[in-house]
Amino acid sequence: MKSILISFVILVAAISSYADVEKDFDGLGGNKILLEKAKAINPGTEISVVQERTVSRRNRWEIAPEYSGNFGGDAYVKTISAGLNVHYHINPKWSLGVKYNQSFNKLTPEGEALIARALDDYSKNSNNPTAAVPAINYQKEEKMVFADWYPIYGKVNLFDRVAQFDVYGLAGLGTVTLQSGDASSYSLGGGLGIWWTKNFSTRAEMRYQTYKAPFFDGEKSMDLALGSIQMGWIL
Repeated sequence: MKSILISFVILVAAISSYADVEKDFDGLGGNKILLEKAKAINPGTEISVVQERTVSRRNRWEIAPEYSGNFGGDAYVKTISAGLNVHYHINPKWSLGVKYNQSFNKLTPEGEALIARALDDYSKNSNNPTAAVPAINYQKEEKMVFADWYPIYGKVNLFDRVAQFDVYGLAGLGTVTLQSGDASSYSLGGGLGIWWTKNFSTRAEMRYQTYKAPFFDGEKSMDLALGSIQMGWIL
């Protein structure tokens, strides 16, 4: 009986010790004593603390130039844009921002073909041209206010540096200035933000945008997909 009791006490002590070690490893990076022991075992290996966020995003501003291109929308015009985003990070989960983009347009191959056909028809029959001229109402600029939500957070080792990343969603509203005037627009999307240092960030973003554009035969809903790259500076 005595030997069984001794064995039981030894077993309980072993389980307790195992639980303590497991708890230490669960907090690896936050436990300084364990971190120092790990360094002592292999001093040639650098061990980074990864438990906390590498970049604080509480009450901070971020300025991010942007380059974007659209997919869909007007079949006769291809639009790219360049602009600026200003983000205010309330905390690591939420930020508010404003966006301004200047647009640059060119005809798609289909648009160029229709225009060439119409010009050729007019040169041959200027009194009664019959070739259809494509209806175009291109975008000149965009202004938007938006909110970002960051539900997914993680870290990755890139070139022996720990980079923090967030997967986020966004919703925004604003106006687009078209050839014909201003139109209200709405946007939904998401992206991946990488915080390389305490001050430098990049974002890859995709969003859906919709607005109504007037044409000579009536108003049409324009549905666009926009892809953008941003490079930010965190103040």
